[in-house]
Amino acid sequence: MHSDNGVTVRQVNGDRDMEGFLGLPWSIQQNDPYWVPPILSEQERFLDPRTGPFFEIGEAAYFLAFRDGMPVGRVSAHVNGQYERHQDAYTGFFGFFECVKDQHVADTLLDAAANWLRLQGKRRILGPLSFSIYDEVGLLVEGFDSLPAILQAHNPPYYEELLTNWGLRKAVDWYAFRVTNRDIDRGAMEKKLHGILSGHGLTLRSPQRSEFTRRAEEIVGIFNEAWSANWGHVPLTESQFRQIFAMLEPIIRSDLVDLILDGDKIVAFMVSIPDLNPLIQEMNGRLSVWHRIRLLCDVKFRKPRKIRTLILGVKREYQRKRLHHALILSTYLRIVRTNSRVEVCDCSLISEPLTHFIRMVESYGASRYKTFRIFERDLPA
Repeated sequence: MHSDNGVTVRQVNGDRDMEGFLGLPWSIQQNDPYWVPPILSEQERFLDPRTGPFFEIGEAAYFLAFRDGMPVGRVSAHVNGQYERHQDAYTGFFGFFECVKDQHVADTLLDAAANWLRLQGKRRILGPLSFSIYDEVGLLVEGFDSLPAILQAHNPPYYEELLTNWGLRKAVDWYAFRVTNRDIDRGAMEKKLHGILSGHGLTLRSPQRSEFTRRAEEIVGIFNEAWSANWGHVPLTESQFRQIFAMLEPIIRSDLVDLILDGDKIVAFMVSIPDLNPLIQEMNGRLSVWHRIRLLCDVKFRKPRKIRTLILGVKREYQRKRLHHALILSTYLRIVRTNSRVEVCDCSLISEPLTHFIRMVESYGASRYKTFRIFERDLPA
């Protein structure tokens, strides 16, 4: 336990501390109309070393800050064995940062995270990551005036100042883009799509959910290969993918999934999902039986108003065949043809260094509307 000027920070130990850690965001963000509370049962499972798949490859510590006996901030510190195998061995991470508007509280929390990482032999701190770049990533620094898409972070604007005043600096930005234009030249887009596929003897189709489930490991293999050069990429483990898939499987719709095949071999794929955040926001962290029924009915029987294009991958040897364009064209055309309710398609997240990919989505009318920043700082010995 560390105490400084009336602020006490202690490492989470036991169910009562974890309850305080999980519940803290409500005291800070509950009055923000664009905040979407996390589903508590899911986050508790995610953070628990006994059930969270991250803990097969890493370890974490959680810290709570108190003033006058009341929790006023939280942060995690973690190390990632997969990152160390694929990137470097000197970087540790922080995440799950929440804090009242008080620099002293933020400094004390981040000092605790940094001290824990130093004890693990780390010389650099990077974050916020919860826990990897394929979980909720970064601090929102632009785009506070709209609801985040499903699986995106949200935070008060003052968090950036708290982090930079502690000495963190920008490492990289990740962007969210959105497409709202339905006034497109369908004929020209269909011709372009047909030309890409027929020119390479490939077929495109939407699989049934059972096929997607059966071939899920094949798909994650393509993803890990396709994004191996992405900033900070760490391959998803089988357990991480199983958890992601188990969470997403109930809301995956066949009409929002595309596979491109060379014969029977998948060479590219794209998965979009209904953006359920407006409904999740109403749940206020509780996933009751009734809420589960509402979510499933919303997915199965209602055309979504918002869609998030979540994951895309093209096998390396097919990446110069414009299959990224084919996947975007197919999804765009299908949405315009079959769903008059869709207002927004969120395309995210795309890291700042992927300028060619950014130009591609912008060529289809996508505009950037949120920026999520990852920060870094060297840790003194």
